Amino acid sequence: MSPEMNHTLKSKLVTRLRNALSPGRNLDAQATKSILIDVRDLLELLGETERYKVLKFHCDWILHPKVTGPRVQKIIKAVDIECAKSLEKLALLDWSDRSSTFFGPIGQDFIDDLQGRFTFYAFETELTAFLQRHHIADLPDPQSPFWRGFELVYCQLIEDRTWEYTNKKDPTLYVNRVQVRMQKRPESADADLPPDCRAFPFYLHWGFFWGNELK
Repeated sequence: MSPEMNHTLKSKLVTRLRNALSPGRNLDAQATKSILIDVRDLLELLGETERYKVLKFHCDWILHPKVTGPRVQKIIKAVDIECAKSLEKLALLDWSDRSSTFFGPIGQDFIDDLQGRFTFYAFETELTAFLQRHHIADLPDPQSPFWRGFELVYCQLIEDRTWEYTNKKDPTLYVNRVQVRMQKRPESADADLPPDCRAFPFYLHWGFFWGNELK
């Protein structure tokens, strides 16, 4: 693509993103998907996919029914290693010997990486930084209603799209597929808190699978 065509496409993408992210715009599923597709295209056009790896990953996630990239392989392998450690600590030979469907106790190294692996924090941080860097939009505070609505819509886009482990040279033993959904928190969870301290009424539910079997 010639420099002139690059400049024209960049201008179109930036203009579309500025319009889509202008204050008061409604971010439904289609609008959110369009924004992330344009962000992905702009990342590639500017050669910044390595600088914003987590953002690129989350843009890709909405486009593919099965996600198998390096980030997915690394996270699933880390979960599988933690499963193996759990069984070893409990002196169990097989997952079927477990009385619980959740592995544990969890190692500190795994806990330290929870936010980066299983929340949208890094995604939202990189999206905000990318948009600011290119003078496209200044997104509001992470605790604002904007992000809560964004997360709900984003989960609608990804909830039927799974992560799959495909590295045959370094196979896993207990987990090879992951799926995430956003679920409603029980009303009783915040019953004793004042209104301004109550948590976001949804939470991310991560399902770890071996094939179609939920772990």
